[in-house]
Amino acid sequence: MEEADRIMCEKCMAVNYADAEFCRRCGEPLPQNASTPTPQEADISSYSASDELPEPPRNALDELMHLGFGGLIGFGIRFGFVLAIAEIIALVVLVIILIVFAVVLTMLGVGIGNLFFGNLTSLARV
Repeated sequence: MEEADRIMCEKCMAVNYADAEFCRRCGEPLPQNASTPTPQEADISSYSASDELPEPPRNALDELMHLGFGGLIGFGIRFGFVLAIAEIIALVVLVIILIVFAVVLTMLGVGIGNLFFGNLTSLARV
C-alpha cells in the first residue's frame, strides 16, 4: 500500500484509508483531497514494514470489548470491589444522616414537651 492510499486525520493524527469518510479513531469527517503528511524521524519507528495501517491506541471501552473471559472475570472482580466500597460509603452517609435527623427530632420533641408541660405546671401552681 502506498502513502497516497492513506489520509491522516487533522484532529487526532490517526492514519486512515484514503477512501474513508470518517476517522477510524475519533470519528471526525476526513478531508477528501488532503495529502498525507510525511512522518518525522521520531515517528518512523512506530510504523511497521508491512502494508497494514498501524493500530491506533485503544480507549478503555475498546480494551473492555476485547478482553477474554479471564480478563472479564478480573474486571468484574475489580468493578465489584469498587462498587462494594461505594455502597458502604453510601450506607455510612445514610446512617449519619438518620442519626442527625433523630437527634434533631428528639431535641425538638424535648423542647416542645418542656414548653407544653412547663406551661401546664406553671398553671397548676397558681
